Amino acid sequence: MNIPDPAKYPLCAYFLSGYLKANPNDADNFPPCGFPEGLLRYEALFHDALFHLQMSKESLRARQEFNFDSGNANNLESAVGVLRVAIHLGQAKFTDITLIKLRQTSRGADLTANKNGRKVCFEVKTITKQSKGRASHFFADQLYEKIREGIARAREQLIASSLELNRELTIYTCVVNWFAQTVYLNQDDYQYIVNKLEEHGEEKSLEGIDGVWFILKNGDLKAFLNERAKVLDY
Repeated sequence: MNIPDPAKYPLCAYFLSGYLKANPNDADNFPPCGFPEGLLRYEALFHDALFHLQMSKESLRARQEFNFDSGNANNLESAVGVLRVAIHLGQAKFTDITLIKLRQTSRGADLTANKNGRKVCFEVKTITKQSKGRASHFFADQLYEKIREGIARAREQLIASSLELNRELTIYTCVVNWFAQTVYLNQDDYQYIVNKLEEHGEEKSLEGIDGVWFILKNGDLKAFLNERAKVLDY
């Protein structure tokens, strides 16, 4: 699929032309039945993310993770997940929203932002449409198992970033692009996932993390904060 009118979708043309040339048959992210509404959503996403990040399109695309010319669908979804979180932070009255670039290590979190006098690090992990849960598991357990695959590294990245950047709070943010989990799981189901992450046997996956956010496919937020981080709710 080619972008038919670059003047109508200038940010899509800038960020996605190379991707669509390399991967023209990506029906998961660009379903034929979703045209042109899908491009309108991407155009709005890029516009709003650049606004909240206070970045130029050139500066954003200069970062490797936001250059999509390889046509890798997982990389596109993961980067879009970070942009969605940046937009959410702006809408939730966070300020100084910034993509993290650490000096001492390359294994840092994704975003930092401020609210109510607190400086916060955010690590974003996107559950992509290309990934699958275990068919034998209930929807909540499918999501729990997928999160556990990467939570240890996410925790390390959050702690490294908070130490180097002198941030007070850390939030693990899971962008859920799975349809079933978005539609069928409720607040109690997400609380169940967080409870299991807090202590899986002797493994405490959330030790050192002050909160867990789930941003769902439809844009809804499920937020779970410890006492230190509850100041962010106000």
